[in-house]
Amino acid sequence: MWGMWGRLRVRPRQANYRKIGSLARRRSLIRKTRDATNALVGADHVALLLGADEAHGSGAVFMTWKRRFLLSLCALCVGLLTQLSPSLADKRVALVIGNANYKNTPALANPANDASDVAQALKAIGFEVTLAIDVDKRQMDQALAQFARASTKADASLFYYAGHGMQYQGRNYIMPADASLEDEISLRYELTSIEEVKAALERSNGVRIMVLDACRNNPLAQRLVRSITVNTRDIPNVQGYARPEKTQGMVVIYATQADDVANDGVGRNSPFSTAFLKEIKEPGLEIGTMFRRIGEDVYQATNGRQSPELSISMVPEYYLNQAETDQAIWARIRVSADADTIREFLNRYPNSFYAPDAKARLDLLDQAAREKTAAQQLEKQKQDAAAAEAARLKQDQADRERIAAAAQAREQELAAKLAAAEAERQRMAAELAEKTKAQSDVDQRQQSERAKADEERLQHEAALRAEIEQRKAASSQLEKDRLLQEALAKDREKQIADEKAAAERDRIAKENADRELQAQQERALALKAEVARLEQDAAQAKANAAAEAQKAADAQKAASAAEKTAALTPPSQPASREAFSPEQAALVAPIQTELQRLGCYFGNEDWNSAAMKRGVARFAQYAKLAAAPDAPSASLLDDLKARRDRVCPSECSLRETEVGGRCVAKTCGRGEILSRTGACVAKPAAPREAVANAAPKAREISKGRCFSFNGNQYCE
Repeated sequence: MWGMWGRLRVRPRQANYRKIGSLARRRSLIRKTRDATNALVGADHVALLLGADEAHGSGAVFMTWKRRFLLSLCALCVGLLTQLSPSLADKRVALVIGNANYKNTPALANPANDASDVAQALKAIGFEVTLAIDVDKRQMDQALAQFARASTKADASLFYYAGHGMQYQGRNYIMPADASLEDEISLRYELTSIEEVKAALERSNGVRIMVLDACRNNPLAQRLVRSITVNTRDIPNVQGYARPEKTQGMVVIYATQADDVANDGVGRNSPFSTAFLKEIKEPGLEIGTMFRRIGEDVYQATNGRQSPELSISMVPEYYLNQAETDQAIWARIRVSADADTIREFLNRYPNSFYAPDAKARLDLLDQAAREKTAAQQLEKQKQDAAAAEAARLKQDQADRERIAAAAQAREQELAAKLAAAEAERQRMAAELAEKTKAQSDVDQRQQSERAKADEERLQHEAALRAEIEQRKAASSQLEKDRLLQEALAKDREKQIADEKAAAERDRIAKENADRELQAQQERALALKAEVARLEQDAAQAKANAAAEAQKAADAQKAASAAEKTAALTPPSQPASREAFSPEQAALVAPIQTELQRLGCYFGNEDWNSAAMKRGVARFAQYAKLAAAPDAPSASLLDDLKARRDRVCPSECSLRETEVGGRCVAKTCGRGEILSRTGACVAKPAAPREAVANAAPKAREISKGRCFSFNGNQYCE
């Protein structure tokens, strides 16, 4: 599959780093394939979303079958690369040395800071870093030996040195912290040759990088010059480093030009280390481009007094910071529906070329989230209303059942009272009959007693008359008459008194009997009226109970229907359509036409759709209406027709154009690219830079970033 995307020719004399080219070329092709696939998928995703019909109608370029095949092939490549990526993970090692506190010369201000900061930066981009600060000759040799062993199995090896360095007779040296230069013999035993560093790097079959920020003003070198001048009168060049030689398959950069002295700086880091730390943080920079940027930064920071020396003898491209670029990240997330991902991209790359598109995408996602939240809140309100209505119906049912139960209890109570009243009426009737019978018996007894008394009185009168007759015989006639009259008077008085007493007793007894009878009759009438009222109340209570029972049954049916409706309604079910009159329904189509003419709405959905509601709301916003209309009306249609110019502004970004109400990406002609402002400008020419021992440029894939496929050449 690798040969499908492009070919790299390696000269036979460069066989010593074919492994470097093979491994780096594979990674470069993986990166290019992934970026091209992401860009292609991102560019065509809009056309796929709009559909073939809308793409033809809006004037967008329709994706041909060949492009569809290429898209499918790229997607397959992405899947394969995803499976291959874990097995191609780089092992990258680095040795970072910073010597500042020398025993035999004044201390330097920045090398320790430079080494520490560079080590942290290299760790951040995936290097296994060995950091050594203020090391002597033995410690430096041990660190180089350990670095050489680690480089044997590494895909990339980097050596970084900050401190004193010098050259002598064309050979370059770095200076341990305990170095003491007395004469030229001590060079071999007190200093460490750059050739030893190269030997450690050459054990790596991958990319080899040597960075030397070591050409500071060296008092020991000046002392060595004076000692050599006394003996030979020749003045050797010991300042700076000699131009590197035999660096095939290696990237070498000096902090300054050959035979020159580097500036130590006045801040925390030297100018070179400051530029290195700045540029290494940007992902996706090819190593040659990164070091050239470092050289430009150093040149500007020192006002032209210092210019780094760069030597690249390596065919394939290599990237120190292999993290995704903003272009690759945006191509991957541009169609993402996760607002947090887009927001994280903006926070990470606020000044990116794709920041306007990201902001537009984030606004669209936020608006969709707000609309979704509003719809969910509306749905929740409807569900809460339905639940409240069901609860109200259930409460009404419970209340009706309670009322029906109370009415039934009242009916039972009234029935019990009616039964008790009927029993009381029967008891009183029986008691009245008994009292009437008793009164009749009393009357008969009094009548018999009066007859008996009359009979006794007659017998007593007869006895008195006999006694008088006897006394008359014994006394004179006058005395007999007087005694007879007295006896008769007494007897008459007694009889009258007895008759009055009997009559009074009869009157009182009769009055009592009459009053008792009248009271009993009145109680019987009142009891009869109470019984009639209780019967009427019982009948009314029975009717009320039947009505409440019917209402309870109806409420039960309504509550069951409401609960079934609430249970069957899904959470995401859209709001039910409002019922419009035929006249209002006929106004929807002309209102949509006018909204399209004014740039506020493009579609043909019904009035209650989210898009239609949003279009009406946009018109109300930009037309400065008090509120958005809730239903189609003739006044709304007249207001729309009265406006001649466009009301709602376009929502397209600078690099998009509106076609048929849709935002479509702008296209440029051959040899042109789309600028940040959305204008088509001429494509800049690729820079021509001389690279030492570089491969022929006839088929160089790095220039213009082109590749071949099926006999055709494709360029970004």
